[in-house]
Amino acid sequence: MAKTKKAPKIVTRSLDAKGFYSDFSKEGMLYAALIRSPATTGMVKDIKIPDMPEGYSLFTAKDIPGSKTMEFNGTVTKILGFKNVNYTGEPLGIIVGPNELEIESLTDRAAVYFDIQNLESALTNVMKGSSKTTPQTSPQDSLADLDNLATTLNELPSLDSVIDNKNLNIDTPKTVGERIIKTGLFKELETEQIDKELFESEKYIIEETWSQTIVNPKWQEPTGAFCYTEGDKLHVFVPTKWTYFLQKVLSETLKISPQLIFIHKTKNSSLYSDGLWRTTQIAVQTALAAYILKKPVKLMLSQNEQERFMEPGVKTEITYKAAVNDEGRIKALKVNIDIDVGSENPFAQEITDRIAIASCNFYKTRNLYITAQAKTSKNPPTTISIKGVDSQSFFAIENQIQKISNVTGIFPDDVRSINIEPVGTFPFQIENENIQEVIQNTVRMSDFNRKYASFHMDSIDRVEQGEEPFFAFPLRGIGLSCAYNNSGYHGASSFSYYPKIDVTLLPEDKVVIHTIQTSNVNQDIWRTTASKILELSKINVQIDSNFTLEEIPKSPEDSFSTIGIINQLIKKCCLEIQKKRFHQPLPITVRKSVPAGTKLKWDKDNFCGTPFMATSLIACVAEVELDPYTYNEKIRGIWLSIDCGEILDEAAALRTVRLEVQKELCMLVQGKTVVCDNVFIQFIPSKNTAGQVGELVHNALPAAFSSALSSALATQVTKLPCTERQLFTLIKERGEGKK
Repeated sequence: MAKTKKAPKIVTRSLDAKGFYSDFSKEGMLYAALIRSPATTGMVKDIKIPDMPEGYSLFTAKDIPGSKTMEFNGTVTKILGFKNVNYTGEPLGIIVGPNELEIESLTDRAAVYFDIQNLESALTNVMKGSSKTTPQTSPQDSLADLDNLATTLNELPSLDSVIDNKNLNIDTPKTVGERIIKTGLFKELETEQIDKELFESEKYIIEETWSQTIVNPKWQEPTGAFCYTEGDKLHVFVPTKWTYFLQKVLSETLKISPQLIFIHKTKNSSLYSDGLWRTTQIAVQTALAAYILKKPVKLMLSQNEQERFMEPGVKTEITYKAAVNDEGRIKALKVNIDIDVGSENPFAQEITDRIAIASCNFYKTRNLYITAQAKTSKNPPTTISIKGVDSQSFFAIENQIQKISNVTGIFPDDVRSINIEPVGTFPFQIENENIQEVIQNTVRMSDFNRKYASFHMDSIDRVEQGEEPFFAFPLRGIGLSCAYNNSGYHGASSFSYYPKIDVTLLPEDKVVIHTIQTSNVNQDIWRTTASKILELSKINVQIDSNFTLEEIPKSPEDSFSTIGIINQLIKKCCLEIQKKRFHQPLPITVRKSVPAGTKLKWDKDNFCGTPFMATSLIACVAEVELDPYTYNEKIRGIWLSIDCGEILDEAAALRTVRLEVQKELCMLVQGKTVVCDNVFIQFIPSKNTAGQVGELVHNALPAAFSSALSSALATQVTKLPCTERQLFTLIKERGEGKK
């Protein structure tokens, strides 16, 4: 009798994040570091490390068995740099060995040779070693260094050959993302007519440029990965948010089957994740060394590398020119958005679009002209933080509204209320009817208007009387801002924002929700929702984050792991199961996704309509005190009103907001954490769909803080994070302007 063949075992991958990659290790583990380009431009010829000890290895692009690049959205990124260099610090090789300190020493001694070098990169490369000269260096050593320097310079090609060489990659900035939006007279008239009609006819013309930089604290775990092989299998521990893409790139780079690759998703300690394509590159570099050597390898960037080459977000400058009438109504608004995406960024268009939409916040004007451009530069590649991609827009527009208030003399909340009112046709519809209530509730909570009038008059008196700010103690100010956070972006150009959820009812009243696990709070909410509808114990509801290779979501987790949307889909699944459970045999599985009709609210071709599925609102007031002798800032109080729709767990939401406030306090001033002991939070009753609470504080608090600081200083703070030198310069310039 023939033996019955067993069905093949289905191997799944867990997308549940566990531990930190830096905590994992194995016996015989090797340490790794990256060899980086010392030059901005040039063609790489070779990398050499003199006197490299036994047991240490150097790998470059030549050692990659498969594809030497990874690609997404038409952007091609080198796994390890070869041929033309794109930016200073581009990874060209990875050195691996048993001693971490020796690895650091070898990295410093590494010499990168170029076929063609311009003068700047050549000198940078040559002088790298001589900069380490110490007071103990002997005259003989100094002479030897000079001799080596002269020899190396003599070996360089002539300046003519550098200039004439066509292979030298001296890039000019390229526009890789663009969005232009015109309404009203901007759409109908020529530029000269527009200036006469709009910017010469109104009483106030208010113009300013704003920029906010996100800086992650140094105490956080830097980016890196831990990899090892087990027979033919490759194991990768990394804080990725995009398992599908990492699996694909690893398979193509190492020329191995995806079935042999096991990605162990670890927790991300960063406030703003790098877990998309930049983390993928680092994980693949580490895996290359581990796969070739068949030994465990850990790569952890230094804090210096993290700060220089892994900055979160993109550098953005936003300039507003507003024509405002006596009543505070913005009659025309020109917005120019300049985005630096570094040497490359596959999400440039999406970043450009999201920043452009948020640049107006809730405010409306008949005449709007937005020009947003994302350009490349010789800076390191940037990434996208899906949850906080538009935060810089809120900082800019809210400070602009505050400046309008200062110039017109109209209270900040009144300026906002006036410009929230509909004006007819406006390209973006942010659906939430509670904007006014959220703002006014915060004004009442904080006693904003009384304090604002008092502090404002005090600062004006100081300026008019010519009083030196150094002898005015204390300096106080108060600022107001508002913002939104969104769930489900309809205008996606990079990946889908629409999740699919499976819910299965098993025998013995067991329920499995198949989705990627997020926070414990979210999981508890989803269990509660399922248990109430299906009338069973919450203990019986499990969250399953195991996926077959074919099932792994192709989009990054941050793009669809939104609590409100997923909870609504779980409700729909459970309601359908409840109808079927007594009429069909178990198990019963129901899959739901976002209805197609929801996406039709956004007109992609004309870039207008309702851009988001759900929107949470926040209004924030910050009261600041500045010591004019030490330039130490203290926030005396923070007041927050939030409409996040249906609140699924208020206690958890409060904890989340308080944690977000504490995170934000360490990013307002460079190099230190601002203190605030008084934080007051209220949730506005709402029947709206449950929305995201996270990121709301980041979208609102920086603008409230800078507005309060501007009020205290009686001058404009246009950049964050601020520094002591920046504040000193502002006060000095204000004094010189008075004279």
